[in-house]
Amino acid sequence: MRLALLAFVLIPLSTLLGGCAGAPRLDAVAESYVKLVLAVGRHDALYVDAFYGPPAWQSEAARGDPVPLPDLLAKTRALRRDLEAAEGPADRKRYLDKQLVAVEAYLRRLSGERMTLTMECRALYDADPPHHDVAEFQAAHDALEKLVPGSGPLGPRIEALRKAVYIPRDEIEATLRRALDLARNANAPFVKLPAGESFETVLVTGKPWGAYNWYLGNFKSRIELNTDLPTELNNLLGTMCHEGYPGHHVYNVLLEDKLVKGRGWVEYTVYPLYSPQSLLAEGTANVGIDILFSDDERRRALTEVLGPAAGVSKEAILALDRIREAAKPLKYVSGEAARMLLDDGRPESEVIAFITKWGLSIDDRAEKSVQFAKTYRSYVFNYSLGEDIVRRWIGTGPDRRERFYRLLDRPVVPSDLRK
Repeated sequence: MRLALLAFVLIPLSTLLGGCAGAPRLDAVAESYVKLVLAVGRHDALYVDAFYGPPAWQSEAARGDPVPLPDLLAKTRALRRDLEAAEGPADRKRYLDKQLVAVEAYLRRLSGERMTLTMECRALYDADPPHHDVAEFQAAHDALEKLVPGSGPLGPRIEALRKAVYIPRDEIEATLRRALDLARNANAPFVKLPAGESFETVLVTGKPWGAYNWYLGNFKSRIELNTDLPTELNNLLGTMCHEGYPGHHVYNVLLEDKLVKGRGWVEYTVYPLYSPQSLLAEGTANVGIDILFSDDERRRALTEVLGPAAGVSKEAILALDRIREAAKPLKYVSGEAARMLLDDGRPESEVIAFITKWGLSIDDRAEKSVQFAKTYRSYVFNYSLGEDIVRRWIGTGPDRRERFYRLLDRPVVPSDLRK
């Protein structure tokens, strides 16, 4: 079967289409792209984040030995040429091209090519991550010093505020469901979702991430919450907006409804994790809570619904919430730490110390951050940079919510939002 798979990679697309003359059909290019992504996934179990296309395509990709990387690279480059010659909507072609650029870059990295995280981010996510100096972090620390009660080192003082809002383990699942219900109800007036969309929630351990949405297709998701570290009530609503409504679940549901079922665009049945789609997915998901809730509405949801459900006091919730805005610049610490670790080759102990100092994280959180960077590399920028790009594009005007939802159901690439 390996020879047959190699033949698939090397045969020109026109032959696969029955020897037809003229430009290749865009639908055929899209199908070949999906099969290419599935083939790349044989080399990295994390690569294919979701697939809900024809099961036969997945079975075909799983047969025999993995296609060698040089052959996959050749196929990717041939597909880009076929895409350029194909006729079809410009936005669809632009999306496919950016996705194929990312496939090619990831194959080059798998083949041993050395890339800095900035180079990776440009090639994989169609975005250029800026550097953030420790002076920015120091300014945030100075602002926090004025807001956090007590004396002594800032990190332990903030940790005391966090501990006061930890959700007891036996209350996590019920509180999580309430948070998702709040987000779902707040999202409902702004976008119509197809009948039957739903999700399941699972508590897990032993993961490098805090939460994950696994999209299953047919408008279904599985949302997992990692309980390795304590679950903070103040973060839970934002996490469920991120993973559920109007974040990853809504994004995937709308793409399936509008583009896969609505227009027959099969390229959206596969989701390669290391691709421009992820920067938009993480960016929109991070912005989600502010699309659904004003600050006052968010505080009421935390103190009047989630706090009582989890047995966390209103006073503790509000005490931690007061430092929320001042702490936002610290979201960039993880990206600079990843550069130290992976670009500069600094020891893990030094990187953990950097995260602990500037990110005001206890050692377990800092270690999780290092584990995430080692596993996902430049993906770390998708959260902070993706959020910044989305926030700038939607703006602050009365149409910001409409602009947000326009990002969720049509072909968009990050460079579109910087124009």
